[in-house]
Amino acid sequence: MANSKQLPHTSPDWTGYTLDELRYVRAYTAARMELNRERITARIDGIKKNGIKPGAPKGLIGKVIGAFGYLDIMLIAWRAGRKLFKVTRAIKGR
Repeated sequence: MANSKQLPHTSPDWTGYTLDELRYVRAYTAARMELNRERITARIDGIKKNGIKPGAPKGLIGKVIGAFGYLDIMLIAWRAGRKLFKVTRAIKGR
């Protein structure tokens, strides 16, 4: 951090940015945002083409999960959790 850049607005004799500096920063930021937007769009298009949900495994389990919607997966998990809870309660009750 010792070699960090000194920001102009931290010096006491700073009078402000010029109009050209503001335009440059604005154009630079707009270009950076456009590149990020294109990068995200390309990733989403790749996911749509491959038919893979983000974060889903790519093997057999991924294909099974890909066949179901998110709501279906939540319902299956909830039902399995209820059955597992009943089984563990029955085991502890004995």
